[in-house]
Amino acid sequence: MTSGGITSYELSLEAKAGKVKLGGCVEIIGNAEYFCKDCGHEWNRAQAIDEAYRKLKTIIASVGGYFGGYYEVIIDLTNLETTWRFNEGGTEETSKKTIRVSTAQAFIEELKMINLLNWKPKYIETGVCDGTQWSVEILTDGRTIKKYGDNQFPEEWELFCRLIRRTTNRKFH
Repeated sequence: MTSGGITSYELSLEAKAGKVKLGGCVEIIGNAEYFCKDCGHEWNRAQAIDEAYRKLKTIIASVGGYFGGYYEVIIDLTNLETTWRFNEGGTEETSKKTIRVSTAQAFIEELKMINLLNWKPKYIETGVCDGTQWSVEILTDGRTIKKYGDNQFPEEWELFCRLIRRTTNRKFH
């Protein structure tokens, strides 16, 4: 559609019709990368990522296996509270905790750093019948994103577990 930085006639007609928005041939950091043709709003990748993480309402994480028990943590970023559960052999231990706004904000920033929203949907090690299963449910304004695994983990899993432990002050692995 372009030749040497010159816009084709067809593309310029689409731009006039509002179907596309033309940019320059030089990328400037911080400039808009996205454009809504309905409302005219422009934003860049960093703003899109910030907005996606700002929409997080609740994180529900679990990990465990046949040996060693099963952990479940709910971090409610709207009501600023955590619920931690550990179940092993029919015995359950539960702990609830209120968190500060600053703790919730730091939690979200660290989720961004470990790139939680871009984890693959599933991590499965085939051929293993027993071991450790985990899941993370990410609740937003009307959407639930699920990530899970069976004996295989995202590269950032240990960082995620440490973040959960710091936020709840309870064991999680």
